[in-house]
Amino acid sequence: MTVYYQPGYQTDNKKNDEKCFSRCHRQDDCCRKVDCSPDKVVFKCNNISGASGISVIAIGDTVMPRNVATVSVPDLCCFKRPCTKIDFSAIITFSAAIAVGTTITFRVFKRCGSGDEIQIQSFDFTQGLALAVGSSIPVSFSICDCDGCFDDDCCVYRVAVEATATVALATAINVNQGTISAFAADLC
Repeated sequence: MTVYYQPGYQTDNKKNDEKCFSRCHRQDDCCRKVDCSPDKVVFKCNNISGASGISVIAIGDTVMPRNVATVSVPDLCCFKRPCTKIDFSAIITFSAAIAVGTTITFRVFKRCGSGDEIQIQSFDFTQGLALAVGSSIPVSFSICDCDGCFDDDCCVYRVAVEATATVALATAINVNQGTISAFAADLC
């Protein structure tokens, strides 16, 4: 049987070659980690899936955020201390008139490997003016995540959106026409 190896792959025990083969190697009884030199940068980009018909929920009611975008950052096992920059942009359009004080909140979540998903940041956009039906506004934000996940092969970042105001409003907001991108580099 032919076995193909990644560049830099080395084994300490020839009998266990098949067991050792994987994309990024962890220290164990038969493998040494892939030599990841030179320094590397990972870039991933996706168009957002978007969400239409997002309701504005009255403050104090239960809010269910709607997913609008995800991006995966693979190969983090080759970094000593990865730092990931997430850029998000979209267009928000209104299919109903929006009152002054309506807050649109974007939440950024992260899951690395098989770990739990955690929220790492949120951004509130509060409307200072009433907006008419058909109005649109651009929204964008960036975050740097340099916390944890040093031994994971892959982290997935997810952006969700919700809207709150003093009075509920059904199917009032659409989030579309945007991108989410991730750059990962080593802090060391």
